Amino acid sequence: MKKETIIAVFLGLLFGGIVAVFISLKSKDIELSTNKVIAPPKENVLSPNLTGTEIQSLELSEPANNAIFDNDIIRFKGTAAKESLIIIQSPIKDLTFKNIQEKFDLEFPLALGENSIKIVVYPKEKQFRPQEKFIKVYYIDSEL
Repeated sequence: MKKETIIAVFLGLLFGGIVAVFISLKSKDIELSTNKVIAPPKENVLSPNLTGTEIQSLELSEPANNAIFDNDIIRFKGTAAKESLIIIQSPIKDLTFKNIQEKFDLEFPLALGENSIKIVVYPKEKQFRPQEKFIKVYYIDSEL
């Protein structure tokens, strides 16, 4: 190859790279300027008056974490916010119910061995976060 050919290829690649960078930057600027704003501008957003309002936290009195049972059905006892949605999930069953009163008491099945159970409470008031608890309980058959 001649020296002039090598210089021409090099200058062509350099010029092409510069043009590509310039075009990509300009197209991004054009795209950003033509996009519409989806959310309205933040103004004085009035939140509901929540002074003095506190949500009751999820308290689980039964079963204790890492408890061992010889029965395949346990009882969940505890308290949560009134009118909240409570979801209990395990590998073998999902249970959903609305907590009418503050206290709840229900039966839940267990699988043989370790059971990782997740309890989530969704309060009726949407401004509060859901509350979660994870417990592990063990079902060991007494006949084994």
